[in-house]
Amino acid sequence: MVGMASSSRRVVLPMGDDMHTHLRQGELMDAVVPLLRKGGCNRALVMPNTVPPIVTCSQALEYRNELLLRDPTADYLMTLYLCPEVDPHDLAINAKASHVVGVKLYPRGVTTNSEAGVEDLAAFNDVFEVLQRCGLTLHIHAESPRAPALKAEEMFLPIFEQIHLRFPDLKIVFEHISTAAAVEAVKGKRNVAATITAHHLRLTTEDVWDPAEVADKPNNDSFAGAEERRVLHPHNFCKPIAKSEKDRQALLSYLADTFARAGCLDKLRGFACEHAAAFFGLPKKELIEGEDCVVLERKPFPVPKAVCGVEGSGSEVVPFLAGCELLFTVNVAPFTADLESGQ
Repeated sequence: MVGMASSSRRVVLPMGDDMHTHLRQGELMDAVVPLLRKGGCNRALVMPNTVPPIVTCSQALEYRNELLLRDPTADYLMTLYLCPEVDPHDLAINAKASHVVGVKLYPRGVTTNSEAGVEDLAAFNDVFEVLQRCGLTLHIHAESPRAPALKAEEMFLPIFEQIHLRFPDLKIVFEHISTAAAVEAVKGKRNVAATITAHHLRLTTEDVWDPAEVADKPNNDSFAGAEERRVLHPHNFCKPIAKSEKDRQALLSYLADTFARAGCLDKLRGFACEHAAAFFGLPKKELIEGEDCVVLERKPFPVPKAVCGVEGSGSEVVPFLAGCELLFTVNVAPFTADLESGQ
């Protein structure tokens, strides 16, 4: 159960898990890696779409060592970028020692740095077989590259189903789920899970594009390739693109940031600290005297308009909901019984 003061103005949790994170490279890495811990997480699954992509276990270990130089207190779970260069033998022999837990499937051309992505899934059956046999995971950016942007996730679902049916013991993670159809596809399936982002819980297409253009061209094939030119709010643009109000509500009903706004604050610990660990077979997080924990205080937190990187680097990141006010302020502190009792 979530540790909460009786006033419900404080929530105390173990440090959380961020199971879909992009820690990038260079100055941007310097800027974003420290934010992981500041946001209350000390374990993260790291995406491999760097330039060049991470395709071998030795490259994953080298990248992990770079991350540890920025913050040695976090546990970085590494992934490889599925492409012809990924060697099933390398995975079978070296994944564990390299802290590699899975492989990320990007259909070619659907998102950031996906130029080397997958076109023919059948060519990777030997990789999927090794993942299944070794207890590793397949992470899918589930969008069809030739589909209209608003239909791309839904049109990928038959491919997702095909992989699951052929490799039933393979653990599959449907990444950044964004439609009601995808929620239904994941529900009740053995060895299948999904991640969800804060922005997909809040945004719809009208927060991204010109509403008139969306209404005029909801299923236009050319719309998928021209979407960037119609973006009214560029910091709300993401892949997969935010969908309809119906989709947003379906996602909220299945998990609920909103945990507090939806009256589901008691579900927060499971979502942030427990469910992913159970799926991946990772150690469960507990509140331990003297070890760092997350303290959420119910007092307004103004989201900064930008987060700067290392002093003098000039790197800057615009956070989601920049300039808005959140209900809770996050702090990381050593756990004591007094924290949980609200004293």
